[in-house]
Amino acid sequence: MTLYQPSTGILETHVTWQDVEEDMQKALGTEAIFGPNKKATNIGDMKGFMSRIALIDPDWQSVEKNENLPTKFAVKISSQLAHVALSNVIGTDEFSEEKLEHMSTFTRKFHNQEVEAYKCLMKFDHPDIPYTKVYALKPFLNDTDLKGYMIFDFVSNVYAMGMHQSIPAEDLTQLIRGVATFSALGESLTPEETQLFGGPEFLEIGLSEFFGEEQLEKLFGNMRSSFEIEHSEIVEKAIPIFRHYTKLLKNYSKISELLGFKLVLNHCDLWQSNMLHSMGDDGKLKLEAIIDWQGVSRLSVGFGLARVFAGCLSARDRRKHGLSLLSLYQKTFTEVHGKELFSLQELQDAYNLHLPIKAMILVPLILPFLDAQTSEKEKEKYHEENVAKLVALMEDVLIVHDYNLKKHPEFMKI
Repeated sequence: MTLYQPSTGILETHVTWQDVEEDMQKALGTEAIFGPNKKATNIGDMKGFMSRIALIDPDWQSVEKNENLPTKFAVKISSQLAHVALSNVIGTDEFSEEKLEHMSTFTRKFHNQEVEAYKCLMKFDHPDIPYTKVYALKPFLNDTDLKGYMIFDFVSNVYAMGMHQSIPAEDLTQLIRGVATFSALGESLTPEETQLFGGPEFLEIGLSEFFGEEQLEKLFGNMRSSFEIEHSEIVEKAIPIFRHYTKLLKNYSKISELLGFKLVLNHCDLWQSNMLHSMGDDGKLKLEAIIDWQGVSRLSVGFGLARVFAGCLSARDRRKHGLSLLSLYQKTFTEVHGKELFSLQELQDAYNLHLPIKAMILVPLILPFLDAQTSEKEKEKYHEENVAKLVALMEDVLIVHDYNLKKHPEFMKI
């Protein structure tokens, strides 16, 4: 049995109803049981690629008079089945059985990192870091264990967003404060606790394992086919730059030694589906929870913000408000940490070095995801906006690349 083959458990995984029932009974201190009408609904498709997420309606039976049990909750099950869905969207068949078997090591590693991240979140318990209430955390116990999962409270008032939808800069400030606070509080962890997370080699390992040379070629092919002829010039200018950065991965793993950049805990995978928002009557987004902490690693400041700004902000907001959001991160981190660990200039330079890498992954994916996951009406509504956003991102990558070459010539040498 493997993590990438369908099984008979919940959502075709190895996790059973009995596993979840026993954990919930223990967490809630109840003897109530799941009923015959229990139901699991997949709510995670295209919202993550290392797990299946089940919305559970337990149909509680034998509930005591004064018990107040959750009518619904979520179970995140680490599974490689989601990789298959990803390959269908990006048009690659490179996730062979051999590749999936190899990647199972990383699936277990990232899951266990997320378990440790939630332990830290509960330990910090800071009001500026919203996260979902945890009922149970089940790590993988060894290399053959097939059951790694987490059980959370279900946030019912979520305003669902896809990666094709931009978040207004003013609505992103909650997130910036949250991740800056998390990174600052991470400085209080012991070396032993920090070792439970990934290190500065995260980018090098991630790109080599999940986006090998053949996958990258497919991504660049997506770029060429996704944009109209009028944008072919910027696409052809961007691709060689993206290739350049893929040859610098070992330098990124040593960025602290080479450039003196400070390493802090980063969420590492901040995009729309990993931020649970509600929508107020005034049309403003409210951040209810940050989810999917499996990639938490000690990386250069600016790593996570490059992902957020490239994917979540419109071109106008990124260009107009990017610096003020970087400043908000730096100020929040300093206030929570109690002293300045890095300057705004260092944060800007680290952000600039990581932006092309983040853009390289995003530019080829957003339009195929828009086509695959939305209705014709939504495609028509968002297509032009996203083309403009991605073209602007490629334009800015050209500018940032020139800056990086001049500011960090030794680092940028291939």
